[in-house]
Amino acid sequence: MPRYVLANRRAGKYTTEEKHASRAAVAMTLTHLEGISRVIHDKNPSDSLARRVVVLDAEIAQIAGMRAALPPDAILEPLVRRSLHRRVPMVMRGAMPMAALAVSGATAYSVTLNGGGQPLAGIQVLFYFQDPSGQIQTTQAPTDDQGQVQVSVPPGWTIAMVEPIPYAGFWIMLVEAPPNGSTIDCLPVAPSPAGGAWWHTVMGVDVNAAGRGAGIKVGVIDTGCGPHPNLQQVNLVGVFVDNQILPGSGATDVAEHGTHTTGLIGARPSQAGDYAGMATACDLYHARVFKSEEEGPSQADLVNAIDALSRDNGCDLINMSLGGGPPSQVEEDCIRDAVQRGTLCICSAGNDAQAINYPGAYPECAAVSAIGQLGWAPPGTFSSANRPQDPSLMGQQNLFLASFSSFALTPGTELACAGPGVGIVSTVPDHNGATDLYMEMDGTSMASPAVCGVLAVILGADASYMATPRDQSRTAAARNLLAQHCQPFGLAVQYEGRGLPHV
Repeated sequence: MPRYVLANRRAGKYTTEEKHASRAAVAMTLTHLEGISRVIHDKNPSDSLARRVVVLDAEIAQIAGMRAALPPDAILEPLVRRSLHRRVPMVMRGAMPMAALAVSGATAYSVTLNGGGQPLAGIQVLFYFQDPSGQIQTTQAPTDDQGQVQVSVPPGWTIAMVEPIPYAGFWIMLVEAPPNGSTIDCLPVAPSPAGGAWWHTVMGVDVNAAGRGAGIKVGVIDTGCGPHPNLQQVNLVGVFVDNQILPGSGATDVAEHGTHTTGLIGARPSQAGDYAGMATACDLYHARVFKSEEEGPSQADLVNAIDALSRDNGCDLINMSLGGGPPSQVEEDCIRDAVQRGTLCICSAGNDAQAINYPGAYPECAAVSAIGQLGWAPPGTFSSANRPQDPSLMGQQNLFLASFSSFALTPGTELACAGPGVGIVSTVPDHNGATDLYMEMDGTSMASPAVCGVLAVILGADASYMATPRDQSRTAAARNLLAQHCQPFGLAVQYEGRGLPHV
């Protein structure tokens, strides 16, 4: 049975009476749905002014038949899901997971993975298989204690590429058709330069300056955060899954993505070589909305997380490095409601080199594309393969639009700006007893928090913004300051928006 989300509108409801009437619209709609739907979970807060969100099952025809009777303040729409943006090499973008490899006549293929002269045990390796027609399929397997991994190659197929994915400390590599039995050396990720990495430099961030972003509250909605010694200051506000709210104690990372994005905003180095966040003095809040790397949130989970960060914790900025799927009225109403509370949502544009993904495509959000800088990512790494072939996507200062980055392709959508998103090194959770770990990642998922962190630095240093009341004028001031601090770097506006934010 199809699943739906029911919620009350809150954007534009400024009085207590309006908010109570809006909330009552959900109860009225549920009365109409009795006998033709099944409630899965009802988030019905005791605070009568808060948003009520219901997830339910119902038949499409029955929902269509009652739409005319729907109260104006009730939104009833199909459940949609957001996900982490795909990170697949552009040349392999059509690849699909291979269903089965145990077929008659398959041949054994193996490679050995080393890092720093030692075998890399227990790391995941992604294999890209190609058939004579050019179809690409993938499978993944871990290395053994000797750093070796073996897969079966079906008859007629060949190995097109091998992508070793070390957890931390070494670059993700991308090797074209390595011979059977060959050894792949993963290059070490260097410690952070004393003055910061290229993404700090091009955005004007002095990593040695104290108080960056002080007084600014920044929320992150992602896969969770930590544990990491340089992110102990992060407030874990809760787990928002299946339209339920669970305690913050469970909001540690279920992947590596959320720790990486949060660290880009505000990681506080504890020793030489640690990579610093942009706004180390900001107040950081994290809401986990993913069950796992593969199981992303519904719009119900996102609106509950946005409300918690904006309404309950007063965040000035919220970073969302996720997206995909159709627009949602419930989601957009929540984001518009957050705008009216003084919260600006910064969103990743997407990694499919197409139109900006939702939620970034909503006009209330600031969508961010991803750029790289020539010379940073070593040859043979996954990151080095994300340089575009089109010379029109090469800008000034050796900056380029990442080959995967989505942009303002659809009329009516707007890109706010660009941010660093190729070969970006940031925090990842403690792993197998090791701590203070760092990993490079690529994506607009990295560009968005880099911009969010820099904007926090800009806002914290602006006395006029700090004195602005927490309403729509505060959000407008944040958006205007972001635009004013952007510097064009030679790409078309559809790719770079107003340019690259600079402190």
